[in-house]
Amino acid sequence: MDESLHRTVESYRRLATSLNRAKTHERLTQAAGIRLDRPDVQILVDLLDADEPRRIGKIAESLQVESPHVTRHVAALERRGLVERVRDPDDGRAWRIALTDEGSTAALACRRAAAQWFEAVLADWPEPERAELARLLEKLADDMSGYLKTQAESTSSAR
Repeated sequence: MDESLHRTVESYRRLATSLNRAKTHERLTQAAGIRLDRPDVQILVDLLDADEPRRIGKIAESLQVESPHVTRHVAALERRGLVERVRDPDDGRAWRIALTDEGSTAALACRRAAAQWFEAVLADWPEPERAELARLLEKLADDMSGYLKTQAESTSSAR
């Protein structure tokens, strides 16, 4: 592994470890003023980003997890009044998951809290560096998601 790639992987690992710590998630939800598990926040923010109701399978695909995992969390979010099931306009037999007003408020609060952290961390970065970071992180996320999806598909077809 060349030095540049090694540094990239190590930096990513450190960042992912920092952001995935349970205490970090607790601080995020505390700053947002809501008590939710990490998968619950991910589902709410995914629905907020989609800006429309989504089927369970589409949420699972977006979060790169299995549908039963999403189904369990959606049921809990539904009991809390943060999401609701609505008929799929393309297939009246199917359901989509939609944010309620309370769910939208919670998702926005979590997004705002995370944005405030990044804003504080990047406050002293010049705008061109911030723009370059945004561009490169978006490219990395898209390329990694595509690569992992391809790997998952090839593993599934090999079974």
